[in-house]
Amino acid sequence: MYFYTVKIVPGFDELVDQERPVKLIKAAIANGHIPNAFLFTGLNGVGKKSAALSFAMACNCHVFRQMQSGSSQIKSFRSLSHIPCGSCGSCKKIISGSHPDIHIVKSEGTVIKVEQIRTLCQRLSLKPNEASLRLALISDAQMLNPEAGNTLLKTLEEPPDHTVFILTALQASDLLPTIVSRCRHIRFNPVSRERLSALLTDEYGLNPADAQVYAAISGGSLTDAIAMAESNWIKRRNWIIKQIDHPAGKPNRFNLAFSEVLSKNKKWLSDALFILNMWFRDLIVFHFSSENIVNMDMRETIAKASQETTIKKTLSKIQAIEEAERNILANANIRTTLDALVTALFGEN
Repeated sequence: MYFYTVKIVPGFDELVDQERPVKLIKAAIANGHIPNAFLFTGLNGVGKKSAALSFAMACNCHVFRQMQSGSSQIKSFRSLSHIPCGSCGSCKKIISGSHPDIHIVKSEGTVIKVEQIRTLCQRLSLKPNEASLRLALISDAQMLNPEAGNTLLKTLEEPPDHTVFILTALQASDLLPTIVSRCRHIRFNPVSRERLSALLTDEYGLNPADAQVYAAISGGSLTDAIAMAESNWIKRRNWIIKQIDHPAGKPNRFNLAFSEVLSKNKKWLSDALFILNMWFRDLIVFHFSSENIVNMDMRETIAKASQETTIKKTLSKIQAIEEAERNILANANIRTTLDALVTALFGEN
């Protein structure tokens, strides 16, 4: 597969299907009522981090600062349509990740540690090097451990001058309510299937059929769709579906061979379980709303398979997959867990 990435000029207007979030952010910049902290929530890969960096660029863009000269505020956010410019010295530094006043914190492993927040606070206690408005971006803030969250809260209660915090998270309920209460909350939308499919085709070089599949499977996340395309995800999905499509009557050794293959590919085991879950989900959805299946390119196969089983039996297989996922997360023996799973899946249809 040849996969082409098109360079996109940075800026708010390049965010896909985020008209309302962009309008709210631009309005805050235009009227000068910028809060000490924002909370951007939504799926991974819908543009939360890009919006945060675009905000930092806009507030420090040399063109924007010239617009501000002689006026305390910009009267309309419509006048910000070409801000940030993306070409001034400040914008270029932010794009390259070399701006000294843009601080990004992300998880180390599975958590954001208190030492990371303390280091951030120490840096923010100093005056900005060159920024008019400094940015502290905490990516995936739902990963803050309790001590890190409490340390951040103290800083949000008495924020440093000329500094804006932007926290990104999947949902506000994943954070301490006291942290959420000190942020202006802006929700980001999943990218629609239509826009995502068009983007993958027009700007990333995918063929339309594959683009439609990735747009549906990714659930509205551009980042996930791109990652799937780069890993040739459809080919792996097709192999897995081939193993489970009408398996009744196969000798048990073939079923256990499938289990063995999965157990030896731990890096994509979670993807394999997701594919299985999604397949059986489609068999159920097809009965009620065939246009909402995820594996749209396999419509005929799904239509046939859904008629050869019952919803009750399909639900029991989904439950078996979810039980296997829980057992694996609990560090159960992977091969034993998968053997039990394929036995449940390859039973009577």
